[in-house]
Amino acid sequence: MPGSPDPILGSDAANVGVSTLVAVLFVALPYLLRDRLDDSRRFALGGGLAYALTCLAAWAGSRVATDAFAAGMAADAGTFLGWSAAALVVLGAQAAIPYYCVARWRLVAPLAALFAVTVLILPPFLSVRGESDPLGLYVLVFGPLLVGLTCLGAVAEYVVRSVALGVGEE
Repeated sequence: MPGSPDPILGSDAANVGVSTLVAVLFVALPYLLRDRLDDSRRFALGGGLAYALTCLAAWAGSRVATDAFAAGMAADAGTFLGWSAAALVVLGAQAAIPYYCVARWRLVAPLAALFAVTVLILPPFLSVRGESDPLGLYVLVFGPLLVGLTCLGAVAEYVVRSVALGVGEE
């Protein structure tokens, strides 16, 4: 159908499957590296950067492999670098916030949000030739909204743990 994106891995199910595996990996990361969680800021920065680069590589790799860059995204080097930098910031925040929360307060709701967001955004990043570019939509609209919802989930869990359950900061 015209305007429908083509999955780079051959089917939508394969795109979702790979996205789920990537989500599991990034959610398991704090537990795999639990002995390095003593510096929550450094862990959040490193994990957020790794997540952002992985997502950006999925988006760019799909377009490089199929020669399907949107004309506006790659119009010139400055435009491409600007979109890439904005994506790194928003995608990085999407993972850095949950990583900071789990390292600092052992919160799990932000990690659940990271899993859901990853399974939601990677399939479009792994699809090409749709009516709009998913990276632009994520950076301008959905990314800030999902980062805000992740923060809201973290605050809600913190309040429930500290106020309702009486669990203090460690």
